[in-house]
Amino acid sequence: MKKLWLTYAWKDNEDQDLDFIVQELDKKDLEVKFDRRNLIPGQRLWDQIGQQITNLNQCEAWGILLTSNSLNSGPCMEELAYALDRAIEAKGTGFPMFALMTDSITSKDLPPSLKVRLCIPLTNNDWKNQVEAACHLRPSGFTPSGLYAFVMTEHLTPNGFCLEIRPRFDRIAPVAIVVDLDEKLSGNVFDSSLGPAGRVPTGFVAHSRIDSETTLTDGSKAWVWGADNETNSTYSYFLFYKSRPKRIWFGHQQNLVLINMK
Repeated sequence: MKKLWLTYAWKDNEDQDLDFIVQELDKKDLEVKFDRRNLIPGQRLWDQIGQQITNLNQCEAWGILLTSNSLNSGPCMEELAYALDRAIEAKGTGFPMFALMTDSITSKDLPPSLKVRLCIPLTNNDWKNQVEAACHLRPSGFTPSGLYAFVMTEHLTPNGFCLEIRPRFDRIAPVAIVVDLDEKLSGNVFDSSLGPAGRVPTGFVAHSRIDSETTLTDGSKAWVWGADNETNSTYSYFLFYKSRPKRIWFGHQQNLVLINMK
C-alpha cells in the first residue's frame, strides 16, 4: 500500500466531507494518513505534520482537499510547502502531489505548484481510482462513457425551464425534437424554439415548421416540433417546460436519438 498524507482545512470537515473521502480511499490500495488518525495527541502539531510529510518512510504521496477554506489557511499552505520541498528533494524519482478539487474551485484558483500537476475533480465519478493511480505512479486509464453526441444545458426561464440542445460537431437539418404526448397534453412541455447557442430565444423564423402529434416507430404517441432550420455547434434547439420530462428524442427528423432526462 502506498502511504498518502491528506491535508485539509478543519472547517471543511464540519459535515464530515473529509471523513467521507478517507472512508472511500480506505477501500483502495492506499494507507491514508491524516491528522486525527496519525498524530499523537498532546504533542506539537506542526512538528509532527512536517515529519510525516517529509519522511520517505511515512509519506509516499500527498494530496489536499482544495477549497476556499484550505486556500486561505496558513497551516494548509505550510503543508503544501512541506510537500513541495519533498517533491524537489525527490529529484524526479516521483513524489505524487495533487489537489482534490471541489466544484467551487477552478484551475485558475490553484496555487502555482499545483497548476503544473494534473488535479482530480471530486465531481468526477472516477475520482477514487484517479487518486489510487496517482499514488502508484500509473495512468488512471480514464474511459469516457454515457455521453451523447449533443451538448445539453438547462436554463431557468420566467415560465419554468428550457433545455438547450445542440450537436457537438455535426450539422443537423431538418431538425426535430420529440416528447411523449402526455407531456404536451398536460401542459408540462409547451413550446420549442431555435437560436444562437447560449442565449434563450424569444422567437425565431422557422422554415417548414412542424408542431403536431405523431406516432413513433414503436407505436408510442408523441408530440414533435421541427423545422428545416439547421442546428450546429453554434446554433441550438430550445425546449420549454415546467418540470424536466422523463425523456426526449432529438436529431435529424429521419434519425432521432432517445435521450433519458431523469
